[in-house]
Amino acid sequence: MVTVSTRPEPGSRVALEIEVPSPEVDRHFATAYSHLAERTRVPGFRPGKAPRHLIDRYAGRASVVAEAIDHLVAASYDAALDQTDLIPIDQPDVQIEAGQVTEGSPVTFTATVSVRPEVALGDYYDYAFDIERKPVTDDDVDAVLTEMREGQATLRPIDGRAAQDGDVAAVKFTGTIDGKPFEGGSADRLPLVIGEGRMIAGWEEQLVGMGIGEAKEFDVTFPDDYRVEEVRGKLAHFEVELLDLRERILPQLDDEFAKAVGEVESLEALRAEIRDALEKRGEAEARHLFGDRIIDYATANSSVELPEVMIANEVEIMRDELRARLAQQRIGLDQYLALAKQSPEELLAELRDPASRRVKTLLVLSAIAEREGIDATDAEIDAEAADQLSRYGDEPKLREYLGSRRGRSYLRMTLRNQKLVEHLINRKLGTDGPVATASASPASTGSE
Repeated sequence: MVTVSTRPEPGSRVALEIEVPSPEVDRHFATAYSHLAERTRVPGFRPGKAPRHLIDRYAGRASVVAEAIDHLVAASYDAALDQTDLIPIDQPDVQIEAGQVTEGSPVTFTATVSVRPEVALGDYYDYAFDIERKPVTDDDVDAVLTEMREGQATLRPIDGRAAQDGDVAAVKFTGTIDGKPFEGGSADRLPLVIGEGRMIAGWEEQLVGMGIGEAKEFDVTFPDDYRVEEVRGKLAHFEVELLDLRERILPQLDDEFAKAVGEVESLEALRAEIRDALEKRGEAEARHLFGDRIIDYATANSSVELPEVMIANEVEIMRDELRARLAQQRIGLDQYLALAKQSPEELLAELRDPASRRVKTLLVLSAIAEREGIDATDAEIDAEAADQLSRYGDEPKLREYLGSRRGRSYLRMTLRNQKLVEHLINRKLGTDGPVATASASPASTGSE
């Protein structure tokens, strides 16, 4: 087993003096010879079968030592960390004398790492605000019932009257700007609900009063903040034909409707069920907002010197998050930057301030959790890792990450912070007790 001693260094860094006993050194040399034998062609020997003296000759003694050092440092550094309570936030700076690394002798090297900085906590409990719950009204219940009725609506062809708001129409149209067609400016048969605002302002209003088969021409101006830059603020001319028109017939709001949409026997029971669901959702939202305010209050009252490496790492994480969100919309990051007229460097600079705020928040929460004695257990971390693997198809890279020191540290931080916020909320509300662990978000590469 390796032995380790630590000493503090300036700038939230710690130097680990790590001594590796000679049997461990010999084991790493054996691994180095085995790996090099597989990769080195030695005449007369199959891969992996050449003796050591020939590996020294054909691969070079320096290559053997370098390979042994790589294995020795990686394994010994991890073993040394297991003997400390340090939480590294970056890769170590390793100092080792290759000339002193020999078989049959112990090896000592230094690994200097950046660690989580000390946080000067301020007040995080004596705040003047309280949880704000919005009462559920009859109008709120009626709005849900309306949505449910619309979901059960049937469409009936309209005969004998013109189009009006709320009708379901099918239209054919062609649009031009300065006499030229533009991308997305035409359709052979587009279904829409008149008045829902799917089209640009002023467009759907032109359909009101039209009859099936009728054609019409009109001009509308694209808004200055329209998502497609090429048409922003420009006047477009449209030729539109109304192909079809139907009206939505909503079911009667009665006991039969209630039975059809829910496991209830009456409309009043359905109303009660909806009210209960709205109250539970409102309570969850109120607690979430209350927790955010507590976090903001605690963060504002605390001070900490943010390590540059943590900010840089968080910027990279936020860029990856942006890339993932864009991918869901089938937009590449390069395409996004082109539309935003922004360089990659400008994007990173833009992300720096929110990344710094996020890092400070995480550090403050970690410090409060230590003071309050709140942590995530190994069993909770294991359960969360298993849950994520189940939800995301047991993806090999995710499994490797969640099983790594960094992945487990991330899960621990996420679960612990969730428990902490629930604890702070419950204590303020006078309902403090055992804190349930919420499910963590999909793992990123964030470090504590």
